[in-house]
Amino acid sequence: MKTELRLLSLALLVLATISLTTISVAQTTTVTLTADLSSKLPTGTVFTAKDSFGKIYEGYLITHRARRMLRSGSMVLVFTDPVVPVMKDPEGVIHGGNKMRLLKLGGSLAAAKLADDAVDGALGATKARYFAVGVSAMLIALQKGQEAKLHAGDTIEVVPRRAP
Repeated sequence: MKTELRLLSLALLVLATISLTTISVAQTTTVTLTADLSSKLPTGTVFTAKDSFGKIYEGYLITHRARRMLRSGSMVLVFTDPVVPVMKDPEGVIHGGNKMRLLKLGGSLAAAKLADDAVDGALGATKARYFAVGVSAMLIALQKGQEAKLHAGDTIEVVPRRAP
């Protein structure tokens, strides 16, 4: 008898978990952006997105441009409709990529090597290396990071906003 009650309670628990999971998945809606968005745009820029049924969702951007020292740009999509985007980042921030950051870092190190080789005969090996370190530091300091971008046609998952 106890075994049957345990099996019954386990079955009810599994069914309740499955039903709660399907309810939360069913509330997710996929929207498609209607215009290109970038962290270069000013904060407060209005954007629109459309779901598969043709409903228009409006919102605005909060942006931070890419800065010096390889800092990438970022943006947050804030919907005025009662939905919030589902993102990898728990705060919903979209960051610029790291590919260009690595390429720029490698390029500055290659330029430093070329500078080292160019002045090696004139200054000597030791001073040429100090010169190369200075060139590399200057190039890294002057380079900007990658801007965050979303293109028209990109899709975003949104869920209804919880009541406060």
